[in-house]
Amino acid sequence: VPIRSAKDGGIRIARVFRQLAPAYALFTAVLALLLVLAGDRIFTAVCHAMSVISTSGISPGHGLEGAGAGRLGEGFIALFLILAVSSRFMVLDQFTSTLRGLPRNPEFRLMAIAVLSVSAILFLRHGFASFDTEGMRDFVPGTRAIWGSFFTALSFITTTGFESMDWLQAREWAGLYSPSVILLGLAVMGGGVATTAGGLKLLRVYALYRHSVRELGRLMHPSSVGRTGLTNRRFRQQGAVLAWVFLMLFLFGAAVSAIALTLAGAGFEQALALAIASLTNTGPILSAMGDPSLTYSGLNDTMLGILSATMVLGRVETLALIALLNPDYWR
Repeated sequence: VPIRSAKDGGIRIARVFRQLAPAYALFTAVLALLLVLAGDRIFTAVCHAMSVISTSGISPGHGLEGAGAGRLGEGFIALFLILAVSSRFMVLDQFTSTLRGLPRNPEFRLMAIAVLSVSAILFLRHGFASFDTEGMRDFVPGTRAIWGSFFTALSFITTTGFESMDWLQAREWAGLYSPSVILLGLAVMGGGVATTAGGLKLLRVYALYRHSVRELGRLMHPSSVGRTGLTNRRFRQQGAVLAWVFLMLFLFGAAVSAIALTLAGAGFEQALALAIASLTNTGPILSAMGDPSLTYSGLNDTMLGILSATMVLGRVETLALIALLNPDYWR
């Protein structure tokens, strides 16, 4: 329904607020309580709970490694990170039906494939090579490496940015001392549409995948007819077009930001990491890049100004910003 006046917009905002506020408050309170029971201090638990629900990655200490909840706390956080995969979880009166339909949810399935694939690759990269020589002595470190890679991958694909306390061991297990490409790729994929997560969003990636599969099928069978149904038609037509447009705008924004940062004095790799971290709103990604000199405090004012504009662009999203600046969409 189009918004025809400022009053209509205010009514809609109030209605959405009444629908979402109880869910955000409930999930934050439950996670904070679980973290306290797991061993966190109350202040740390509340900060981490608010950070997880908002996918902001803010911590009063040195991330989860300095907290007292340990792996049990990471397990609780992992459960609540799934809320950033689909916005349907935030509708409390439909929560049960959302859980039942979870295996059919394209966003959840794509997230599961990406996270499990990264975890398996990091584990198998070293597992096969060391099993014959070290045998079962590597079982406990290997299990911790699996958890470290799984939790960290889930955290970065939801653009939260928390690292597991076993992430360093997972990197050493896999022999991967520069995980920047993996983490940047997960952050670019992003979380669910209409959630607090940033990035491209999983549903757009899924739409591009469906469109690619259909185009490959048409190359092999030019006379084939696609599946019917409103959802399939949307994915093949306007859904794929909008996803492709957003992908191009996202890459263009990252390129412009990276070029501006290099002109301001940053190196190429640093500029690219800073641009993606800001555009996906995954600030903690810098601490996982393996470069101790890469910090926000070490940037000059020009770089901070560029990153501030990039963060706003990543939060608002380029399509919404273009629509906001286009008089054809004004009422």
